[in-house]
Amino acid sequence: MLVAKSIGLRLIIGPARNMPDTVCPNCNAALRSTDHFCSTCGQEVFGDGTLRSFVEQFLGDYFTFDSKIIRSVVPLMLRPGFLTLEFMAGRRARYIPPLRMFIFLSILFFLVIGWSGAGTDGRTAVEELQDQVFWDHFFTSILPKLFFLFLPLFAVLVHVLHRKRGASYVQPFIFSAHFHAFVFLAFSIYGLLSRMFITWGLVRINQALISFFLLYTVWYLWMALRNVYRATLGRQLLKAIALCSLYMVSLILSAVLAVWLLR
Repeated sequence: MLVAKSIGLRLIIGPARNMPDTVCPNCNAALRSTDHFCSTCGQEVFGDGTLRSFVEQFLGDYFTFDSKIIRSVVPLMLRPGFLTLEFMAGRRARYIPPLRMFIFLSILFFLVIGWSGAGTDGRTAVEELQDQVFWDHFFTSILPKLFFLFLPLFAVLVHVLHRKRGASYVQPFIFSAHFHAFVFLAFSIYGLLSRMFITWGLVRINQALISFFLLYTVWYLWMALRNVYRATLGRQLLKAIALCSLYMVSLILSAVLAVWLLR
């Protein structure tokens, strides 16, 4: 009788739902069929091992990353300060992390410079092979290392000029990462367009293009500072001028020193 009741109870309730369906191959913790990640080690559940599950996971990861690129790159180019504000507000999962974006776009930028010859003002050849090797080394090896120093330096300048009581160094560092990522992306686009215009012999259009990108960069920095560090117009203008001046002096002195040491 007791057995019959227990069997009837099982038929009503169904199979025990708290029993694990499988275990995590990484840490042997219990997994259920509805789990997408292991609750113990965080490893993603791969699926049932079939080709279909592999393709579904691959496409899911690809399109998630692809959507992150679109959600990150468009505001990075067109909405100054937006990504920094989103990061500080805690809305981070939908965008590419600032440092990852900075590193990726810096690599893209220096690859474009090496391919397009954008670092030589549009000249397709250098008179001396030794000079060509030197400048190739400077733009592909030395300058990227300098920019990794400029990232925290720029953040320090922003922090000092826009510091508020109790404010941490995190926000200016994120601001610096996003601004430099924008610079890398903008001038990667310029490098590609410049190569095209030079090939077609449109030198004047190329000169107008670099002027546009330089002016847009200055405007972008101004708007990013206005959006992230809200201040009165006069105070913000003075801080922006001081920031640009100190940063440009540091940039020029560092580049000149690097060239002098290499020579």
